[in-house]
Amino acid sequence: MIFKLLVFGLVIFVVYTFFFKVNRGTVEQPKRKEKKKKIDGDTMVECTKCSVFISETEAIIKDGKFFCSKECAGLK
Repeated sequence: MIFKLLVFGLVIFVVYTFFFKVNRGTVEQPKRKEKKKKIDGDTMVECTKCSVFISETEAIIKDGKFFCSKECAGLK
């Protein structure tokens, strides 16, 4: 009788570990990948004329130099 209870308890433990512990690990991994994407962000560059930092995607490039606005780039 005690042997049957021990085997039953062992089976329940294995089933619990297999279904609940494995799923937690696979759910957490995509969250870590999303955090890495958020950390990567834009590269900041310095305006050649006024030394203000601006993201590379918003910067104006003229003659291979970065500018923060059209005024600094001399386009207006």
